[in-house]
Amino acid sequence: MRLWIGLARLKPNPKCKRFRRFDSGKGAYVHIAAWAEPPEAFESRVQREAEEIDCILCEIDDVVLLENRLEEPDYPDEFIDMRTTATNQPDAAVFGTFHIWLNDDSN
Repeated sequence: MRLWIGLARLKPNPKCKRFRRFDSGKGAYVHIAAWAEPPEAFESRVQREAEEIDCILCEIDDVVLLENRLEEPDYPDEFIDMRTTATNQPDAAVFGTFHIWLNDDSN
């Protein structure tokens, strides 16, 4: 198993009547880290994790091994904490900060 990270675009599941995760926002971008092999298994896992928090995964971009991403000079500071959490809790998917958007661009 290897530790992957990707940037997910999530929207609330319309079947969830009391969804409050994004306040009045229409969706969010969030980095998600999880152990998987191969990368397609990571994408499937992110899909399941999104459903667990009453979200729909619209897309996932920039899927890369976290160790490779940490070699780049401009990685977000939260990646260090996400790596630590994923190492200590290998069965968990680790969500970073939710960056919420207010306008729905899917129309």
